[in-house]
Amino acid sequence: MIAQEWNIQARALQCAVTGRPFDKGERVFSALYWRDGQYTRVDLCADAWKARNENIEPLSAWQTDFVPPAPPEPEALRKDDAESLLRRLIAENAPGMRNARYILALMLERKKVVRQIERQRQEGGSTLVYEHLPSGEVWLIEDPGLKLDDLNAVQDEVAHLLGAAHGSISAEGSISAEGNAAHGSLSAVSAESTPNA
Repeated sequence: MIAQEWNIQARALQCAVTGRPFDKGERVFSALYWRDGQYTRVDLCADAWKARNENIEPLSAWQTDFVPPAPPEPEALRKDDAESLLRRLIAENAPGMRNARYILALMLERKKVVRQIERQRQEGGSTLVYEHLPSGEVWLIEDPGLKLDDLNAVQDEVAHLLGAAHGSISAEGSISAEGNAAHGSLSAVSAESTPNA
């Protein structure tokens, strides 16, 4: 598979064609294209979507109602939870962390923090396109094709990254309020993450 950036692309605050800011609750049309060797996200109002060149097909397209972004929360000194850890691993894009990125994405999907928009198949693998529901960001997660035999090692790796004391994490990625220690087991996501088992 070609090396590529697993970058986060936020939902735009205005239409890419008209430049008009989106109104709260307005239907926004989003599309993902492959341009100049990278994924590019475009967010359009309904009029711009209807007037687009339909001969240029996007890789993925979806619709959402615009929700203005919440003001940023004050920074807190804390260990990573599942979402902040996944954001960090996506930004770092280390090849050795693709299993952890995949499992963390599944955990957040189960918590309904992200939703899978599409699976892009390429030679040698596939990429999952996720939308972060609170912010509208697009996350690109490589599917490593985990087998059932791989899960224990990945579970231990993710638990270690989350700073878990007992080496296990919950399927929902829940973190205790006091120590941010992970708990539970990955058994609930095992079936979802083992298509090649």
